Amino acid sequence: MLDTRKAQLVALTGGSAVFVTTAALAWDDNVSAAEKSAFEFINGWPDWIAGPLYPVMQFGMVVAPFVAGAVAWYLTRKRQPAAAFVSTGFGMWLFAKLVKVVVDRPRPGGLLEEEISYRIDGGPEGLGFVSGHAVVGFAIAVIATPYVGRRGAAVLWALATGAATLRVYVGAHLPLDSVGGAALGIAAGAIALLVVRRG
Repeated sequence: MLDTRKAQLVALTGGSAVFVTTAALAWDDNVSAAEKSAFEFINGWPDWIAGPLYPVMQFGMVVAPFVAGAVAWYLTRKRQPAAAFVSTGFGMWLFAKLVKVVVDRPRPGGLLEEEISYRIDGGPEGLGFVSGHAVVGFAIAVIATPYVGRRGAAVLWALATGAATLRVYVGAHLPLDSVGGAALGIAAGAIALLVVRRG
């Protein structure tokens, strides 16, 4: 699981391809019928789950790479994995801001006429593509995968998926925003592993 150069290259190639594809689909503020339906389904989940699941969404917040780096240093006393979490995670959070400006896709409230349920950290203001939470969460999950075993990796990938999905649930992003962010995070995490785990 991402502990070989071949697997890392596959993750890099696949993540990059999906990111470019989703960016092209999101261009010019396009919202397909399928994406709209997926948004309505996820955004329509009950309000009462917002509070209990809020911590999961924070797996992709801007401070998460620093927390991951601190934990990695504490557990391994190795600089490279700790530095990979911080530099890649925070760097990709910044890069996601640039992608938002380039693609210039509004959040759901600026594209859909239907009523949207806004919850914690959700709102119509700002730009949508890509989801920074998805980018950061998946970058962390990818970098950690070779170090934490299968069960640990499964938990981290579930948290990353949860964070990306919950950004749609709270009304902050459309599905393509989160899918594109996840793909970008996977590609970035793979690059970090290729650098940290040479040979």
